[in-house]
Amino acid sequence: MRISELEGAWLDYWVARAAELPKPRVDDGLCWVEEPPCDGDPESAVDAAFVPSTDWNEGGPIIDREGISIVKFDDCWGAEKSVGNRREIAKADFRHTGATALIAAMRCYVGERFGDEVPDEEMSGD
Repeated sequence: MRISELEGAWLDYWVARAAELPKPRVDDGLCWVEEPPCDGDPESAVDAAFVPSTDWNEGGPIIDREGISIVKFDDCWGAEKSVGNRREIAKADFRHTGATALIAAMRCYVGERFGDEVPDEEMSGD
């Protein structure tokens, strides 16, 4: 599937994969990752929803850490990985777009890790 078509739980899933979070999966329309146990006992690990494409508390730190630039166009948002000085950023091709800044930025993050496409077979169940 093309990165430009990823949205919702599957976009969040691929963000989790890009961030190498433990055991990402999509279930009940959400992306879930395993939260490590506080006490060190693997039996007490729990699943937690992971929604960086809709929650600034999760997507914002990724944007900040990765240096992703976002810009508002007339009908969508664009995102690109920041590089170099302002002149180079101004010339950047904002090819990762989305209906919201978070969607565009998370597509950019996934695209930086996996290229323009991710395997369809990973998205066979929900």
